[in-house]
Amino acid sequence: MTEHPLKIQEVQDDDRLLRRVQFLNPNFIKDDGTPASSSFSLKKGEDGLSVDIERLTTYEKAIQDRSRFRLYFLTASFTKSLGLTNKHDPLRNNYAHALIKGNITRGIARQLAQAAKRIQYPD
Repeated sequence: MTEHPLKIQEVQDDDRLLRRVQFLNPNFIKDDGTPASSSFSLKKGEDGLSVDIERLTTYEKAIQDRSRFRLYFLTASFTKSLGLTNKHDPLRNNYAHALIKGNITRGIARQLAQAAKRIQYPD
């Protein structure tokens, strides 16, 4: 496996940011298949929402475990419109990793969840 140089990429406004959502847990997904705001809330100790930049990864790699997760995306321009910052944050085993940073209140998390679009992978 070739290691990516950890060159920081600028997140473009038209980038799609992929978020894994647990689809078997009713706390994270609603009955209609849309994500709950808790899927876009920061957990204790997190300093940003973990996402992958779509152009730097594959759906298979981003979903990690398709028996537990589904993929949703937000556009970087949308998160910026909410006053949030998108920062490429490559990890040793995930070059596409990025963080959505800022004041993610309950209301912001709700807006993120409502705007998230499902990616039809793996089904």
